[in-house]
Amino acid sequence: SWLPFFWACRVGWHLDQEVRIRRQQKPTSDPQYWDLVPVAGIALSMLVSQFLFVSLFAPVARAMIPKQTRWSTTVWGVKQMRCSAAVFKCSYYATMTIWGFTIVRHESWLPSVLGGSGSTRSCWTDGFPFQQNPPELRRFYLTAIGYHFSEAAMVLLESPKPDFWEMLLHHALACSLTSYSYVLSYVRLGSLVLLLHGATDVFVYASKALVDTQCRWVLALTYKGLVVTYGYFRIFVFPVYIMHSAFMESQQEVEWQRLFGWNYLNFAMCCLLSLHVYWFGLIVKIGLLYGRTGQMRDLQSNLSSAELEKQKKRS
Repeated sequence: SWLPFFWACRVGWHLDQEVRIRRQQKPTSDPQYWDLVPVAGIALSMLVSQFLFVSLFAPVARAMIPKQTRWSTTVWGVKQMRCSAAVFKCSYYATMTIWGFTIVRHESWLPSVLGGSGSTRSCWTDGFPFQQNPPELRRFYLTAIGYHFSEAAMVLLESPKPDFWEMLLHHALACSLTSYSYVLSYVRLGSLVLLLHGATDVFVYASKALVDTQCRWVLALTYKGLVVTYGYFRIFVFPVYIMHSAFMESQQEVEWQRLFGWNYLNFAMCCLLSLHVYWFGLIVKIGLLYGRTGQMRDLQSNLSSAELEKQKKRS
């Protein structure tokens, strides 16, 4: 159907009109369209870096994951690739979380629940949408946009996995929310979303990297860290503070005419919360399964036998 295409064109046209109106009101204000030019280069660099890292890290992954008798050579190779990719992503999110927190730790919009001393209400003050933000925040944000586009491309380039559609939905939401929020000056709120997601994803991918190894006590620590950070940041802080700010505080502090894209912003965040709750249920299920069987499994992206059979035929 052409309906999604026409809808996207209509949204893009309205977005362009809003940006032009803001440029007329304050020509020197950020952001500018050309700020997004480096995103393509960042996305391509991230994509190439991940492919290279997976290849270079393969010997380490092979040593980390001893072959089990029940695994075929194909299954073992896929597990090594997943481990290498998870190490790359864990390193990325650890770096981005430290970088992001360093940028915003003294800013007025970082609330105490995220380690600051400010309030989420400041996301909508200081002359929104013409706020003055640190230049380093712009670089951080563009890097995050580029990475999310590279992740969306990776999902499309890889062979489909059982979690293909939910991951594609997640990356589509992430790409649209980050780029949309940057162009419309929702950067303060967006930086908080990136920060709490990054802090959780460190443990998500650390657990994925270790799930097939023999380092059970390290895996147990990362899993406990995953449950705590996921429950705190994504199930508690995200809806209670971030979504509340986007829905309530924005209307209290800013004229409705200034809140362009407010409906989509809140709708997309509701979709993200739904994915959070679904994935948190899987995380808890993994722990219960381990308690019963003593085996830790990645239920979210577990490779199906059909998929493995396809990979065998290709090889």
